[in-house]
Amino acid sequence: MDQVGLVTKIKDDNIAEVKIKRMTACGDSCESCSGICHVPGIVITVPNTLNANVGDEIELRAKGESILKYAMITYMIPFCMLLIGIFASMYIFKSMGIKSYENYSFLVGLVFLAISYVILRKIDKKIEKTNNLSFEMVKIL
Repeated sequence: MDQVGLVTKIKDDNIAEVKIKRMTACGDSCESCSGICHVPGIVITVPNTLNANVGDEIELRAKGESILKYAMITYMIPFCMLLIGIFASMYIFKSMGIKSYENYSFLVGLVFLAISYVILRKIDKKIEKTNNLSFEMVKIL
């Protein structure tokens, strides 16, 4: 998956901050849907392997395996935590003889969902520290 970005800053350790325009649900073509939507860009950091300067437009390529891995982590951890919270507490509440065990189980599932977001934040910080970036510079446009 290739993207075009604008180099906004060069850091000391030869890392470039690049602003990428996000694509909207309608394909980022306002002529096709006649909508007036402004989607802010995303700022990412990538190794400056091409010695790009501030203001250069560059082509970026996403590493496919990293994107799939991060998407899987992002969606599956909260989903699994929600299900674990619901079904485990449903079993416990039902065995305790609580009449509205479904309602309580749903609330426990939501608590587990909130815990999963804390876990995701820790994973995100770890990925950021290891500098395991999922984009690479391809060429300067």
